[in-house]
Amino acid sequence: MKKLFWLFLGLLLAVPAFAQDDAGGGGGALGGGGGNQVFTRIDAVNPMEPVKAFLQAKANVTLTSDQEKALRPVVEASFQQLRDLAATAAKNGEVVVPRGGQDGGGRRGGRGRGADPNSLAALQTGATAEKFKQINDDLMAKITAALNPDQQKAFKKYLNDEIKKAGGFDALRVNMEDAGAPLTADQETQIKGFYTEDAQQRVQLQREAQGRPDPAKVAEIDRATMGKVVKVLTAAQRKALLDSRTKQQ
Repeated sequence: MKKLFWLFLGLLLAVPAFAQDDAGGGGGALGGGGGNQVFTRIDAVNPMEPVKAFLQAKANVTLTSDQEKALRPVVEASFQQLRDLAATAAKNGEVVVPRGGQDGGGRRGGRGRGADPNSLAALQTGATAEKFKQINDDLMAKITAALNPDQQKAFKKYLNDEIKKAGGFDALRVNMEDAGAPLTADQETQIKGFYTEDAQQRVQLQREAQGRPDPAKVAEIDRATMGKVVKVLTAAQRKALLDSRTKQQ
């Protein structure tokens, strides 16, 4: 049995599983990764329209008039939170304007992270990333609660599929839940710590390499993180992890 475990561990370390994109890593798709945010711009005239389009396109869910009426104040509140976040980011110098261009106050775009002043893309990184994720996750939960059982099933399937694609801790958690071997509270605490360390190492690697890290070094971080994760999983969870990895290949 011990020999099989180390064979399994060797397989995981040889092919990094649940790798995280870029230096951010670690977060689930609900945090903006994987195209999972409802709002991508701050210039929508009717915030409900992007929500309805999102649900229809992503999960083939059509809101009834009663559902739309119930969700409207929630959606408008979330949209205003994002507008306020964008305004604060602009005030602090996180201005999203064309590279080399200027905003209305004569300030330059600084990082030049986007050519569209109405885009929310820049809020998904840096100092605003956690707040953006919080607003988006809260909205996703409230949208889900407003759906009927069949709609919820379709929407949750879409969300979980996106989480799995994004990788990181949330992908691991969802895969364990789907396999009937959920993580315990203690395991979640430990594993979140592993992914936090992973993200920090990635950021450092990005800085040292000026945005072009050595893929071999990134893979080394992946292997080290997964090695730590495997050690705190039960036999059933390790099997679920291996099965999920096999399906991805």
